[in-house]
Amino acid sequence: MYIKYLLCLFPLLISTAMAETSEKVTAEIEAAIHATADRWNSQDFATVLELWDTNEPTPFYLAEEQDDWFIGWEALRAYLDPPRPSPMIYGIREEMYNIKVNQIAPDLAMAAWDMHFEMKMGRSKPIGEDVRVSAILRLTPEGWRYIYWAESPLTATVYIRKLLEQNVDEEKFEEVYERAMKKRNEEK
Repeated sequence: MYIKYLLCLFPLLISTAMAETSEKVTAEIEAAIHATADRWNSQDFATVLELWDTNEPTPFYLAEEQDDWFIGWEALRAYLDPPRPSPMIYGIREEMYNIKVNQIAPDLAMAAWDMHFEMKMGRSKPIGEDVRVSAILRLTPEGWRYIYWAESPLTATVYIRKLLEQNVDEEKFEEVYERAMKKRNEEK
């Protein structure tokens, strides 16, 4: 029940007490998040489970490519350590950045960050995208461990706009834009 309240309060809590989180806690959680990327990048995906709090009775995990949540250990293990890994996945690479941390209790913290994700499936070319991620971590004797993880992709409209913006040659367009603005101001 406690986790449901945290999920509802997540946006408010992450914005209010950021300054109160110690540099030590921030560094420890950043290290856990980067360790997660390292484990995905190792291609031994089952090791990601080691970064979860095994004392949490009901972990939550939302992968952006899935229709629904993985709730509970059975579902989480089936996703991260399936009996037969997908033969179509040839490689995954993740990179975490813009990490924000908010310690909400002595043994609980929330984090939000950006993740660059790349994957090669079958004979197709590798694909990549940027995804927003949020998580709740609990301090355990082994260090900070996940109890909640959610990936939030951009909406199609925002994603397409960002792709279109990337295709602009800023330097060349600036000259044309200045000329257009000058002409517009002269016509007023």
